[in-house]
Amino acid sequence: MSRQSGVGCRPSFRNRTLSPFFQFCTSQLAIAGLFAMAIPSEPATALTEFQVCAAELLRAEVSPEQASRACAEALAPKDLSLCVLRIKVLTPTKPNDALFACTRVRRPVELASCVVDINKRTQSNEAPSVLDHCRRSLLPIRFSECVVGLSREIDVSVPRALQSCITAEDFPRELSPAFAPPGSSTTAPLLTPNFTPPPANPVRVDTPVNPVNP
Repeated sequence: MSRQSGVGCRPSFRNRTLSPFFQFCTSQLAIAGLFAMAIPSEPATALTEFQVCAAELLRAEVSPEQASRACAEALAPKDLSLCVLRIKVLTPTKPNDALFACTRVRRPVELASCVVDINKRTQSNEAPSVLDHCRRSLLPIRFSECVVGLSREIDVSVPRALQSCITAEDFPRELSPAFAPPGSSTTAPLLTPNFTPPPANPVRVDTPVNPVNP
């Protein structure tokens, strides 16, 4: 009976009161869990533009040394790497040649579009020449349209179309002797021969030259 009464008098764990220290630790853990749920974690797969540039240049078979230098010096690293990768994959161009051209233009993405468009729509075998002319052009998209249009409609060779379109950019239409603005006449006005300009201060005709004697 004594053992049963002793067991029955033993306080259970549910009836025990938690110590103040244990209560403090429990509350702190709960607050920390709420903060962890409230603060969003940054995605681990986020890449910087320099990482994208390096990855795409390596994919285009550019050496690691050249890729690191080019990406570090580029104002728009992703545009640079996209230019090199598109030219390398879609045209028969060497990686070093594509990198050289893409790092020397202000609009590398437009340069890639120019090179790819001419090589694809004209079936050209002049990949190095196409790359060089697109690099020299100030308006690569307009230049590619000029080359494709001339080679298709006039049936001229691609090298001749490249030369004609790049020469037109070097010599603007405003300076061409055959260019005349709309509504203007090409003939210059005729000048009257032996024309003498009037004096600056002409003599009045109503002023008497010789005074009349009284």
